[in-house]
Amino acid sequence: MIKLVSALNAKRADERTIESGIRSDDLMQRVAKGVLENAPPAEGLSLIVSGKGGNGGDGYALYLLMKQKGYSVDIVDFGESKHEGARILRKQCENDIKCFDEAMDFSRYQTIYDCIFGIGLSRALQGAAVSAIRKINAAKARVVAVDIPSGLSCDGGIAFSDAVRADVTVCVQDLKEGCFLSDGLDCAGEVGALDIGIQEAEADAHMLLEEDVANLFPPLKRNVHKGSLGKLSIIAGSESYSGAAVIAELGAAAFALGDGLVKLCVPDCILYPVMNKITECTLLSCLSQGGHIAYDESTLDKAINGADAVLFGNGVDISDDGRATLRYLIKNTKVPLVIDADGINMLAEEPALLLSRPATTVLTPHPREMSRLMGLPTEEILSDPISYAKEFASRYKAVVALKGASTVVSDGKSAVVSTTGSAGMAKGGSGDLLAGAVAALLAGGRDAMVSAYGAAYVLGLAGEGATNEMGEYSSLPTDTHRHIASVVKYLAQKAAK
Repeated sequence: MIKLVSALNAKRADERTIESGIRSDDLMQRVAKGVLENAPPAEGLSLIVSGKGGNGGDGYALYLLMKQKGYSVDIVDFGESKHEGARILRKQCENDIKCFDEAMDFSRYQTIYDCIFGIGLSRALQGAAVSAIRKINAAKARVVAVDIPSGLSCDGGIAFSDAVRADVTVCVQDLKEGCFLSDGLDCAGEVGALDIGIQEAEADAHMLLEEDVANLFPPLKRNVHKGSLGKLSIIAGSESYSGAAVIAELGAAAFALGDGLVKLCVPDCILYPVMNKITECTLLSCLSQGGHIAYDESTLDKAINGADAVLFGNGVDISDDGRATLRYLIKNTKVPLVIDADGINMLAEEPALLLSRPATTVLTPHPREMSRLMGLPTEEILSDPISYAKEFASRYKAVVALKGASTVVSDGKSAVVSTTGSAGMAKGGSGDLLAGAVAALLAGGRDAMVSAYGAAYVLGLAGEGATNEMGEYSSLPTDTHRHIASVVKYLAQKAAK
């Protein structure tokens, strides 16, 4: 895994470094040297756009170095810098600086270096900065962002308004969270980190790599049986959402993720439609009331009896029976319990119920469901998904897999970000697939964190495969499901080597 840092921890490390006796303008010169070595300009004329803060100082240092080495380069800025180190460097090149204005033509540059705003940005941009960013994005140049694309939030990856769309982002010292979350996935391009000797920053999260999930599927013994490979019970569906129950069963990957037995428990009002859609799993008919599962303890006991993991919530609809069922499962399920969709929406009414759980709980909310769980606006959750996932998981002793363009998984102590996936997965049913996959890995005996981030990674790769086959617009959750087996096979073969 690769360390990701927040704006706060990056700033603290920078301040400790300067307090140790290294001047900020010296650090800016180190940044310039590293950027030029790792992201040199294309042939022709280059442009550096510098802002008024520390990131602008990196731009001044880069201009001085490029001129020294004989590159053809221009520099524009927005006036006198507010940063001490940047002011020192600006003075050395002020005779060459052009002040940005609307009439400037950026189309004649082959490479543009974005040094307008760094990791401290916390508001929507206005005025000249917005115009400059739009000119950068409209140019056909190769764009290199220094530390983070200007206009992007470091902690949530949110584009406050306009944000630079870079081909390459060279992060200073450590990878920044925002490059791998939300709009950052579209704005950052190819991302790398540049070691310039800044003191160690505390990690806020770690980004998942293939090697971290390579052992999810170790070689099986020949002498195994279905009962030893994991038994999963899925309680899902209602008259309004019969498809969710089927997709949840598919999330168990029709055993492609390795489980030996999958029991799908659905209300009797949708039993026959669901029966016609499945083959391998067993079915448990539950009493229904008003088109949804009726609360019945004897049936629930049958549902969870013998299971190694239980999934609840997909398409169950919100009702008093559903609330009673949720409370019963939270109290009586002695194995890992995954709660998704309407299960989460009902849990949001009383999240403290989780504190009575006798075993592991995993929640798989999307940002709007997370906002309900925490009583915060969705925009607030998106502004710092890593921190909020950690906070909720810690408070309620659960594992949270917060879905989005990337998935953030936390147990309250650490956080892992999975960046696999594609735009083609933005379809109803993809979340049901993830919940089913998490539950399937749990039923196979894996740790809750590993199950949650492993499922996100595997499903993301399967979604990428579906998109490659069907295209971003037309790939469906069922297409993602078809590609799970090939991903599992690939990882299992790597584990066997």
